[in-house]
Amino acid sequence: MLKSQNAESSVDAIRNLLLSATGSFKTAYHLEFFAPDVVSAHYLCERLAVHNIFANITNNRVYIKDSESICNLLAYVGAVESLCELNNQIAMRECKNVSNRRANCDSANIKKSVETAQKQIQLFKQIKQGEKFETLDAELRALIETRLENPTATYDELGEILGLTKSAVVRRIKKLS
Repeated sequence: MLKSQNAESSVDAIRNLLLSATGSFKTAYHLEFFAPDVVSAHYLCERLAVHNIFANITNNRVYIKDSESICNLLAYVGAVESLCELNNQIAMRECKNVSNRRANCDSANIKKSVETAQKQIQLFKQIKQGEKFETLDAELRALIETRLENPTATYDELGEILGLTKSAVVRRIKKLS
């Protein structure tokens, strides 16, 4: 049992337990090892918590599910090489996640812009074909013509073509909607 050991031999005991540990860091962070018995598992969790290593227990299995606690454990037992390797994996995963989030955001923004432009073009075609077009002032007619001629243009680009600000383009489009 781990309870009778002092702090220095406690680190050694944890190192020995880690030799039999299994872990997975490919899709999620998970490290688990077996304590000799349930009482030792609880004592081990208490000792680890003192060092900001938060573990859970199932029977006599001790497991850690978050990367920060796993890193703290590796630092605590002096597994510097493993700690560096895990930190590199964490950094790479974070870079990939940030990159994916940005790509997803850009994709969503493009999709939203295309859908909005399609709706505007459909509306502007209806307005132009109807009797209402001739009753509009010249500025609104120019906007309709410009949008129909430049279906992929952004509001900024429409503004440049018309000599307007983006907010002026948006206001005029709202008048037509």
